[in-house]
Amino acid sequence: MNSLIWPFLLPILTALACSLAFGLPGVGRRVFVALSAAAQFVLALFLAVRTFQGEGVPLVLNIGGWSASLGIVLVLDGLAAIMLCLATFISLICILFSYAETPVRFEQPLRLPLMQLLVAGINLTFLTGDLFNLFVAFEIMLVASYALLTLEANDQDIKEAFPYLAVNIFGSALFLSAAGLAYALFGTLNMAHIAVRAAEMGDAFSVKLVVVLLLVVFGIKAGIFPLYYWLPNSYPILSFSLGAFYSGLLTKVGVYVILRMLCTVFPHTLDGIYGMLSWLAGLTMLLAVLGALSRDFIRGILSFHIVSQIGYMVLAIAFFTPLAIAACIFYVIHHIIVKSSLYLIGGTGLFYNRSDSLARMGGLAAASPWLAALFLLQALSLAGIPPLSGFWGKYLIFATGLEGGRYWLVGAAVLASILTLISMLKIWLAAFWQPAPEGGVSKPTPPIRAMTVLAGVMTCVSLGIGFGAEPVFRLSRVAAESLMNQSQYQEAVFSRLGKEAGQ
Repeated sequence: MNSLIWPFLLPILTALACSLAFGLPGVGRRVFVALSAAAQFVLALFLAVRTFQGEGVPLVLNIGGWSASLGIVLVLDGLAAIMLCLATFISLICILFSYAETPVRFEQPLRLPLMQLLVAGINLTFLTGDLFNLFVAFEIMLVASYALLTLEANDQDIKEAFPYLAVNIFGSALFLSAAGLAYALFGTLNMAHIAVRAAEMGDAFSVKLVVVLLLVVFGIKAGIFPLYYWLPNSYPILSFSLGAFYSGLLTKVGVYVILRMLCTVFPHTLDGIYGMLSWLAGLTMLLAVLGALSRDFIRGILSFHIVSQIGYMVLAIAFFTPLAIAACIFYVIHHIIVKSSLYLIGGTGLFYNRSDSLARMGGLAAASPWLAALFLLQALSLAGIPPLSGFWGKYLIFATGLEGGRYWLVGAAVLASILTLISMLKIWLAAFWQPAPEGGVSKPTPPIRAMTVLAGVMTCVSLGIGFGAEPVFRLSRVAAESLMNQSQYQEAVFSRLGKEAGQ
């Protein structure tokens, strides 16, 4: 299945072409990158269809023909296919939004190449089947994200990037240490091979130590309490197009890897770790949503909501039943679309009011009823109001929790949803409902209309998830079953690597 390498190679080649063939920003370069992003999305859809036609059975590519302990293997199962489609779709929308957001003459020459490198790292994270290349994928992703975070920051904002860099560099060092410990313990970094040997070792302390170290690493990436403090101050310094991309995808990469480690790689008997995750999830939901209530500008509120909503996903993982894992995947799909679209809507509002500070905003409902409708729909979805997509994800998580007797955790999740609604109403009342600020509201221009259309596309996808929840949940359930079927994953990988890999 040689096409598995192209979700990684295509954005790398696009980044190189941007830098070497096109040079400085121009319309031609923008068209080229947009076409490449569209091709990446089409390729992801093709691979997803192939995967789900096989009921989520993994597609495997062994690069170079090496043995399991040494080789590079790419694996695409149902969850990876879903994430690949979401990543390439959000990338395409955010790239097009950035064209409307920034005139070509003011475009930073490195922005588009770095965005493509970021996509390459994210895609490789979803595809890789071994810990070392997962580390490589994370480093590609993080180096590009560091550069984009600081690329256009002014002297005042750039200090907010320091915690992002420091914490994630620490996480990378810890990841490398955890990978070294895993190699010493299991004699391999191949995920399927680790799964076999970890199962043989059962509940050994050394296995739990590796799991805990990796959860700390990926907890930093996901933004789980108490490791999230770097995120709410760093993301607001980004432009809205980049903020939409970061908020939609980067933390969900951490959630994806936690799912991969706990469901596919390590034994399903780590009850103490699941219990710890459940309480960390509850604290993440509640403390982060209180942070959102304290903020008075759109990017600040939405940045705290990124963290708060991660709590729901981690809570579903902690419940650790097939239904809960399916609910987590459904919620990830919902949140990537909704959170990215809210950033795009906020960015459009910035162009109307020339600020995203709630004290300086107003009159948007009268200036753009369509934008007001888009925001209201997505805000209600984020809060979990039926029949929107957020409701179904939360309903599934709550139902699983109640079935398992986790009443306090479900109560915390319900309270976080109520506080989420209050914080989103805070934006609605200040930016959309109150009268226009002194100086009035800008008239809609072609770029503003283009931004509204792109936000509308995202909202339509979100509505499709809500009103078409049953087929989306079926895909989520197939992905969850494939994810938790360790023997199926191992058989697919070993059959490609050769019989000696499983010895």
